[in-house]
Parts: sequence; C-alpha cells; structure tokens
Amino acid sequence: MSLNPAGWPPHLRAAVTGALFVSCWLFASPLLNAVFILFTLHVFSLFLRDVCGLQWARLILLRIGGALGVLLAFLKPELQFVPYLAVIAINLSMAYVFGHNLMRGQPSVLLQFVTAAHLGPNPSAEFTAYLRRQCGVWLGVGLFCAGLGLLALGSEPLRPLASVILVTLLVAQVLWFVISHEIARLRFKRPETWQRSISLIMQRDTWKKLDI
Repeated sequence: MSLNPAGWPPHLRAAVTGALFVSCWLFASPLLNAVFILFTLHVFSLFLRDVCGLQWARLILLRIGGALGVLLAFLKPELQFVPYLAVIAINLSMAYVFGHNLMRGQPSVLLQFVTAAHLGPNPSAEFTAYLRRQCGVWLGVGLFCAGLGLLALGSEPLRPLASVILVTLLVAQVLWFVISHEIARLRFKRPETWQRSISLIMQRDTWKKLDI
C-alpha cells in the first residue's frame, strides 16, 4: 500500500478530506470554518512552494493569512468561507499555471505539456499559437472565477447568482476541455486526446516535466 509523505494511505487522506469538506458545508460553525480556512490555506501554500517556488509566500500565507482567517471566522460569521475560499484558491492556482509563462513570453505550459508529456510530433507555428490562445482563455477564466468567488464570500446577496455562474462556468470548462482537443485533432491533425491528457494530468511525474 502506497503512503503519502505524512504516512497516510491516499484513500484515507481522500476520505478525511471529503468528510471535512462535507462537515464544513453542512454545519455552520465558526470552529469548522476556521478548520476549513486553515486546511485550504495549507493546500494552497503547498502549491506556492512546490509549483511556484515561493517558500516565503507560503510562510506569509500560513502565518498571517491563517491567523487573519481564524479571526474572521469567529468575528465575521456572515462571511461564507465554504466553499468560496477553495474556489478562489483553485482558480488562482489555475490562472498561475496557465498565465505565468504566457506573461513572461516563455513557452506556454500547454506547449510543454504536448512536447514533454504527450511526446507528440513537433507542433507547427499555428498550433503553438493556438496553445498560447488556450492558455489565455484559461488564465482569464481562472481570474474571473477567483474574483467572483471573492465577491460571493463577502456579499450574501450575490451568492445565489455567483453560485449559478460558477457552476455554469465549471460545466463550460469541462466541455471546452474536450472541444479544444477535438479542434486540435481536426484542424491541426494532432494525435493528442482528451482522455490521454486527463491520464497525464493525474500523474505526478508529468508535473515534474513542466517549467511552470
């Protein structure tokens, strides 16, 4: 049985994480909100450390952000941290993954994914430009969803509308993930499939090949 670095079997860690999320969702409690905040910040801080290489940002987030989050959980119960803090963290992570190299003029993460992970034929200039545009789309969606999550976290009147928009965009992202692969296959004669991409994304070794 494989273990994660903390010594927990992966399925046990997933079960505990799911139970924590469901408990925080169902039971309105400042204590559970504080636990959810600390857990979300911890996971996001690992992204900052391991993917972004920002050890100092991780420490600041955990120490200052964690303390502030716990205070707000008890002093501002009207704030809806569950699930919107996770929505913000996930979408900021997505925006960074797709946008960092794009903004620096470096090879896009999707180009690296095609060449280093899929190991397909050399991309044409047109396909490379297509991948850059795709990164721009995902960057924009990530920033928009993070901003919408922040508004919903702080404004109760906006939450019903924000939730509908966020769910709609989530469905649209899933559909576009499939459609963009089909466009690449039909227009650029690419061999990569969305099924294979999902498989590669789930493999830790894939991420080690990408310069994000």
